[in-house]
Amino acid sequence: MQAASSPALIEQSRRNAKRLAKQAGIPLHQAQDQIAGQHGFGNWSQFVKRRNRPIALPAIPAQREPYRFYLHGDESEKEPGHYYCAQCDLFMTPDHFDESHRQPHGEYAFKAIERFKRSPTDYTDYGYRPDNPRNLLTKAIEKARRAYDAREASRSPFHRWIEQQKDRDDPVGDLAGDVMSDKEFPIRANTLQTMQRYLSRAWASQGAKDALKRAWSEFAAMQRP
Repeated sequence: MQAASSPALIEQSRRNAKRLAKQAGIPLHQAQDQIAGQHGFGNWSQFVKRRNRPIALPAIPAQREPYRFYLHGDESEKEPGHYYCAQCDLFMTPDHFDESHRQPHGEYAFKAIERFKRSPTDYTDYGYRPDNPRNLLTKAIEKARRAYDAREASRSPFHRWIEQQKDRDDPVGDLAGDVMSDKEFPIRANTLQTMQRYLSRAWASQGAKDALKRAWSEFAAMQRP
């Protein structure tokens, strides 16, 4: 029996790969290769090139070696002493991690681990990562975790409230997205005036300032008994 790989299958696979890359924090090409592997191909290029050619379907699915997921700093199972740099998509020796990258290594690895904890099935649907694997960045990850915990503890009630408004389709929702992506925003601020001064110094638009007033009004109303 034979089947053909349709353009619709290619497009759906392309979307699945983008979603996997975002959820797993891995490069797009790596996610594409994983998706292609699910269809019995060695890589994405082979999968796409066969889009209009007949594909023979085996009577019994071939057994494939489980795919091993690596997070930033994980040691290679096949090459001990080499560790995965997710920012470079390469296995490197420890001295590589002494070099500066786009994002500090501990912070990058910490965020990847937290994503993994929140949505493990996003990873295990495509492969596996063993419990407590050896990771070169353990100390840096713990430092990043302590910094994250301290930051979370310092956030004001308003900052926690505005985070919950990110999905709103209005100016307050737009403001919430900007606030949560702004690393300089005064997360401890508990007065409207403090946040207004920050927006003025940051040359925020009048629309953003108006949205802040509206957000504060809604927040303050909820605090009243």
